[in-house]
Amino acid sequence: MTIKRILIIVPILVLAFLFQSYFWVPTYEEQTKGNPERLEQYVTASIGDASLLNPILSADSASSQIESLVFEGLIDRDENLRFRGRLAKSWEIYEEAYFYVSSHVDIPGHGRMTGQQIVHLIRSKKNMATEQALRQSLSLIKKIELIPPHKFTTTIKFKPPGVKKPEKELTVEVRSPERIKLTLKA
Repeated sequence: MTIKRILIIVPILVLAFLFQSYFWVPTYEEQTKGNPERLEQYVTASIGDASLLNPILSADSASSQIESLVFEGLIDRDENLRFRGRLAKSWEIYEEAYFYVSSHVDIPGHGRMTGQQIVHLIRSKKNMATEQALRQSLSLIKKIELIPPHKFTTTIKFKPPGVKKPEKELTVEVRSPERIKLTLKA
C-alpha cells in the first residue's frame, strides 16, 4: 500500500511544483518592466571563449563565430561564387610572380642576357605577339619590374648532426641576384 501512495503522491507533487513555476516565471512583457534595456541587448551562448578576434587569424569555431558578429567583411561571394562587395566599394585581384636572373644560363634563341634585357624582351614580345596562345598568355601581364640584386648578412645557429658539442653561430652573407617581378591580372 505504501508504494501505491508514493506512486500517486510524487507525481502530484511534481505537477504542483511545475504549476506554481508557471506563475513564478515572468512573461516576456513582464520581463521588460524590470529591465527596459533588455530589449537592446543581444545575448547568445558560445561553445567557448574566443582566443583571437582577428578575422584573418581566427582558427577555432568560437573565435570565428564571435568575430563574424563583430566584423563586417570587406568582400564575400554571391550565389554564383563571384566576389561582391560588402564594405568594400572596389578591389583588385592580382598575382605576383618572381624570377631570378642568372648570368650563367643561356636563354634559348637569345644567349646570355641581363635582367634589363630580359624585361625589354618580354615587353617587346607582349606588344608584337602574333600567335593566339602567346598573345593570350602575355596579355595577363599587367606590370613588369626589375628588382636589383640584394646583399645582406644574417646569423644562424648550426649544430652538425651526430656531434654533442653546443651549437655554433655562423654569420652568413646572402647575395640575391636581380629578379624580375611580373604582376599578373589573374
